[in-house]
Amino acid sequence: MSTSVSDNGLLEETLTRLFSEHSDAASRQVAESSGWMPGCWEAMAESGLIWIGVPEAVGGLGGDLDDVCTLIRLAGRHAVPLPLAECTLIGGWLAALAGLQLPNGPLTVAIPRSDDALRIEGNRVRGRLSRVPWANQAAAVVAVADGPSGPRVVLIDPTQVTVAAGHNLAGEPRDSLHLDGITLENGQIGIPPSDPSAELLLRGGLSRTLLMAGAMETITTLTIDYASQRHQFGRAIASFQAVAQRLVQMSAESEMAVLAGEVAARRFADVGVDATFEVAAANATVSRAASEVAAHAHQVHAAIGMTQEYPLHHFTRRLWAWRQEWGSERYWSEVLGQQVVICGADGLWANVTTGLEED
Repeated sequence: MSTSVSDNGLLEETLTRLFSEHSDAASRQVAESSGWMPGCWEAMAESGLIWIGVPEAVGGLGGDLDDVCTLIRLAGRHAVPLPLAECTLIGGWLAALAGLQLPNGPLTVAIPRSDDALRIEGNRVRGRLSRVPWANQAAAVVAVADGPSGPRVVLIDPTQVTVAAGHNLAGEPRDSLHLDGITLENGQIGIPPSDPSAELLLRGGLSRTLLMAGAMETITTLTIDYASQRHQFGRAIASFQAVAQRLVQMSAESEMAVLAGEVAARRFADVGVDATFEVAAANATVSRAASEVAAHAHQVHAAIGMTQEYPLHHFTRRLWAWRQEWGSERYWSEVLGQQVVICGADGLWANVTTGLEED
């Protein structure tokens, strides 16, 4: 993979400036009704950053997993309503794995679900994909289809299928596709070197972990700022012990979420699907923390935190939605339990102590 994006500090500065300019509270509110944020997408597309981490051979920008994770965490921090994780860490990777060229426009990926089925025979594909992020706005949907000779990666043009619009709790589009035996061109069908299902799920779970960690950073900052500025009985409410305790708990949970996501991402970059333990632990941990942080934030903000005009809901509603996508807290807790059993008593300590410290 190319490493054309190498200065992570410069990347973070560039993304922060871009998101601050194009994904402010007013723009996010408009995007909830339209389902899209055109200004931010155009700025990202012009810079090429929508394809960061995807190999140049298929039309990507190049860069390593650290670059991709920086993008996704900052997208969560700014509640960017665009399929950036889908274009890069998940969908872009899946398309590149099968040697499929990136589309000239947004790419999204179907989240595997037990009640969905996609079958390909020859170059005809049929089935159903439910709650696909931004399918109506995408130039292509990448998915894994079962075939007589094994799994195939397919690029589906949403204009060729029946799309039923939907959305998640945060107002982000989650659309369902019905494929009635549509015909795909050769450039829309790829053969992966092996079954990508396990790594696809890990990448999806990691993406939501990073998004939630980023969102919690902003929620904590918003809440601390509000509690420092809001006065009751002649003093800032942050000085009251009950409020201060909530702020401390929020800060601790937020910092833990960022660290868990970083450990999981680095471990995944090193060993791929062998990082199941770390990814599962991170997602379960961050999902639990998300519930705590959202509750504390709304408790401190009281009524103003429930209003459309105040930006808190842009982040807390995303936490509630993202913690149910690509596996719930319960699902990843079960995966973690399975990993504990697999590694056994002798291997557990080594997994638990995996961290950021260099060897």
